[in-house]
Amino acid sequence: MKITVPDVIFLLRYFFITAVLITSAKSSLCQSVDFGKSYINVTKGLNGGTVETGDILEIRASFVVRAGTYDSCRYQDVVPAGTTFITGTIRVLTNEGKIYKSFTNAAGDDPGWISGSNITINLGYNTAAAPATAFRRGRVANTHKPSFYGSACIMIASFRVTVTAATGSNISTGGGNITYKNGVAAIQTFTFPSNTVRVYTNYGICSNTVGTNAIGTETNGTFGSGKPRNRGSSANVPAGYTYQIFTTNTPNDYTYGIANNTSSQTNYTTLNNWPKPDGSVPTHRVFSVWDIIGDHTGAASPTAGNPAADTVVNSNAGYMLVINAAYRIDSAFQQTISGLCPNTYYEISCWMRNICSKCGCDSNGKGATNAAGPPFYIPTAAGDSSGVYPNLTFEVDGIDYYTTGNLLYTGQWVKKGFTFLTGLAQTSFTLKYFNNAPGGGGNDWALDDISVSTCSPNMNYSPSLNPTVCDSNILKIYDTVRSYFNNYVYYKWQRSTDGGVNWVDVTAPSGPATPFWNGTAWEYVTSYTIPVSQTQPPNNGDKYRLVVATTLANLSDPNCNFTDTGNIITITVIMCGIPLATELISFTGQLINQQAVVKWITARENEPLQFEIEKSMDGISFSIIGTVNSYQDYGAEQNIYSFSDPVPAGTKSYYRIRMKNNLDQSTYSRIIQLADIKDNFSFVTVINPFSKELVFELTSQLSGKAEAELIDPMGKVVRKKYIDIVAGITHGEIGNTAELPAGIYFLRVHSMGQVIQKIVVKQNE
Repeated sequence: MKITVPDVIFLLRYFFITAVLITSAKSSLCQSVDFGKSYINVTKGLNGGTVETGDILEIRASFVVRAGTYDSCRYQDVVPAGTTFITGTIRVLTNEGKIYKSFTNAAGDDPGWISGSNITINLGYNTAAAPATAFRRGRVANTHKPSFYGSACIMIASFRVTVTAATGSNISTGGGNITYKNGVAAIQTFTFPSNTVRVYTNYGICSNTVGTNAIGTETNGTFGSGKPRNRGSSANVPAGYTYQIFTTNTPNDYTYGIANNTSSQTNYTTLNNWPKPDGSVPTHRVFSVWDIIGDHTGAASPTAGNPAADTVVNSNAGYMLVINAAYRIDSAFQQTISGLCPNTYYEISCWMRNICSKCGCDSNGKGATNAAGPPFYIPTAAGDSSGVYPNLTFEVDGIDYYTTGNLLYTGQWVKKGFTFLTGLAQTSFTLKYFNNAPGGGGNDWALDDISVSTCSPNMNYSPSLNPTVCDSNILKIYDTVRSYFNNYVYYKWQRSTDGGVNWVDVTAPSGPATPFWNGTAWEYVTSYTIPVSQTQPPNNGDKYRLVVATTLANLSDPNCNFTDTGNIITITVIMCGIPLATELISFTGQLINQQAVVKWITARENEPLQFEIEKSMDGISFSIIGTVNSYQDYGAEQNIYSFSDPVPAGTKSYYRIRMKNNLDQSTYSRIIQLADIKDNFSFVTVINPFSKELVFELTSQLSGKAEAELIDPMGKVVRKKYIDIVAGITHGEIGNTAELPAGIYFLRVHSMGQVIQKIVVKQNE
């Protein structure tokens, strides 16, 4: 909440995974205290993350006096099991997390101490109001410091711990209590509710492909679109929060709005360049200081988001959820998500934005927009007057898994989230977003584009997406499956004969495969040999794909298996015809003055021939760039031909020759590669992992000899093969590897003073 109008000065801001004082109806009417408890993951800092072993957590308990004076104020807690206390961290903080008072560990010398695992802090420091001591509980009035606009006192008792529990364990950051009394009334005790935190691996956000969003509700997490500036309420925002439209002083505490423009209703604008505070009457800005922005969905710049919508001319602008956080324990958003896949990693994420740059209120009660003094306003941080930073907790099925870290004011949107693994039989969970920051000035934020999406693998087919095969020949195709997670290990191959409309399994379900870590992802290779019966002329254009899943059951579920729809193998079946009487003895090429010149030699010719020179930029799709007729010198033992590409050499180009007779019977040469580049020796493909033999292809601009070595992890050469390298692409293989132990090896090839190397994996069949 921003204090800009006198009649809202007592509307304190505090939404903190907070607990509301629950007493009888009579007592709740007269009491003016509030409580809250949360934790900050100090180790994960601004980036946020899950709680892991070794992380430092700051446990925070808030005591807020909104009116009057309360005595016998004391906070007690126990160091959570699965953590160890960090000495010298017993403190009272301001609502911005700044240290207000520090205490020693020992009892008897100041108002805070630890005895065994028990933490005690006596609250209250005003010397004119019976101060707290080591022997007496404190006294706190709403006029004491840390002050909130001079009308309330917000104290945060805190201590720090190091997480020692193992991954997969639960620790409790709840519990503990605060005592207090008003006048002659008896001492009351408020006990904080329980709260469970899972110690969980911090995978971050998926680094690979993210699949379909499963959130479902609220227009798949985008909150929809429309012309009205204020959309209306959401069934996914808990009943503890009230929907309000955007006006001069709303949405205020305990309320939220859903809009496509956050300017005030009373002075509508699409501009965000008004002063802060905006002194216009009425003000353009909510509380005179909030940003005037649009939503995030579909923005040209994901960080900038969309500008505030012009609802006069724009009939369909996107909406966002805006929260004015408060005391209650209610979550800001919650949804039960069904139809999930077991044993599958999901990215749970959203886009957030801190929407107030001048919302701070310091411990003296001075607001960021107040220029009076002394004392003058103390900034939140150097050059920062935004106040309390938003900080959200993501809860799954009642357990905390992730906190976003403090969301600084930058005027930009930021994506926050983590990766969650469903259980072996889990198909649904309930997701809740809680504010994890203390109240007071600041802590106003927008949320959009909530996503629960599968973390999918990447696929790389070989030898290409459009391989060519002579009719009635077998063709072996491969797929390299890579994923940041090693659980997409079940697979099957499928074929489509109608352009990809319908698919039929051509292999039985297989798995689990054994991926290996290639340095950036888990990887394994699977192959399928297309039989002769499926490489006939009618099979031209048949499509093949690999389908993968995390379990055998998921493999047969179209909602839980995965295939790369953007990359599918389409085979080309060509009529290679009857072998010609004339044979192509060799086909080579070289660069002469940056021009590709190809040469070929035929054996004795006994009929007229034509040679079509074909060129490709990708080694897949070839086109004719020239023709050469045979000499018809039937007495010559050999005939030598050449052709110069009229286009100067640049990037890599591929060449081949089609030799045909008058009956259109033909044969193809091998493919060569030429390029005006320095990298003239490298691997083209390596079939990895390997078993009985290691197959690879090399590209070179020069012909010569090469030595291929297979080296074990100890540096011992276990297999060696000599290869004749030709200009272009050379096929190589190292056989007799079936008896080698499974594991990591190195494929090293030496040629003409150059050495190339690749990690390969031996896998037992």
